[in-house]
Amino acid sequence: MSSVTENEKPPDHLLRSPAEIARVLDALARQRAAVTADLEGQGVPFASRLILADPGHEFILIAAAPSRDANAALLSRPRVPMISGLGSWRVEFVGCEPREAMHGASLAIRLRYPQIVSAHLRRAQPRIELSGRAPLLCVADAAGIMPFDAQLVDISMGGIGVLQHASDITLEPGTVLLGCRVEVPGSEPVIVDLEARYSEVVILPDGTRARRSGFRFIDGPPQLKRLLEKLGAGGQSDEGKA
Repeated sequence: MSSVTENEKPPDHLLRSPAEIARVLDALARQRAAVTADLEGQGVPFASRLILADPGHEFILIAAAPSRDANAALLSRPRVPMISGLGSWRVEFVGCEPREAMHGASLAIRLRYPQIVSAHLRRAQPRIELSGRAPLLCVADAAGIMPFDAQLVDISMGGIGVLQHASDITLEPGTVLLGCRVEVPGSEPVIVDLEARYSEVVILPDGTRARRSGFRFIDGPPQLKRLLEKLGAGGQSDEGKA
């Protein structure tokens, strides 16, 4: 099995193949890559390092965090989104069934081996920032089972970034939202299907908490190009998020 180094490119986007997932997790473990967990509502951050990926694809180990409260918060949850990085790549997976374990003489936390991993470069397509403009609203999953409102913060031909204020909605990588309606003043709504790439808690300038999520368009409709033209071609190369 070939390995991934910091300067090599793992397969882009959602990885479901055990071989592809192993390449990425093995590289993270070799580098003892930093990993953080999204513990929304716990009031304590969890930050640690990935230290072992089981060759048998049964489990991974992360070092216990210095904070006992952070460890307890993670262990209290059956599953939690986790974020790491490999060079210029952002890597996400869901940590499931956490429990205490030992790695040599050190305390660690054992998680079930992820079945899906999101690994992607920061997008290089022109991105149009929407801050300072009249807000574009999106009814996410309008044709699905759990619609919710979100505000667009940027858009490109590849995807969108949104801000949502409902903290109880967590979007794991790979979540598909159907029939999302982007409301465009003076025009017909743009209807798109979206696939989640990441979701993280952010602190807004006024101190409130929200969740920023990035999505890719599954099939960009013809109206999308017209919407980008209407918003202006002044987008910039995105070395940030989707």
